[in-house]
Amino acid sequence: MKALLNDYFRIDSQTAADDAVLFRVTLLPGYCAYAGHFPGNPVSPGVCNIQMIKECAVRLTGQRLFLGYISHCKWSAVITPQTAPHLQIRMQLSEADNIYNACATVYDDTTIYMKFKGELTPVE
Repeated sequence: MKALLNDYFRIDSQTAADDAVLFRVTLLPGYCAYAGHFPGNPVSPGVCNIQMIKECAVRLTGQRLFLGYISHCKWSAVITPQTAPHLQIRMQLSEADNIYNACATVYDDTTIYMKFKGELTPVE
């Protein structure tokens, strides 16, 4: 999948938070997928949200990463650029045997939108 940073979303800040990193992101309403997903009522595609998490992990590791395994991915609310343009991603990332285990939550001040757990491996 093509990188979505600065097309689908923008990273506004990145800060350490206890045992995790907190990204503050903004969804960009002009992203091309919104025209068909869904016209007049744009909804953030789930695959784009997963890619956004992966790109945050890439930023943390400084490496190109391949998402090889998703052990848990749950959406608990619909994300739209109109109702939830500013999101936070809380990410815990650990590495063992050249595999990064990512645990992320996408939320804002009132709602948890998504929880994710998966494995990423460096692309050589």
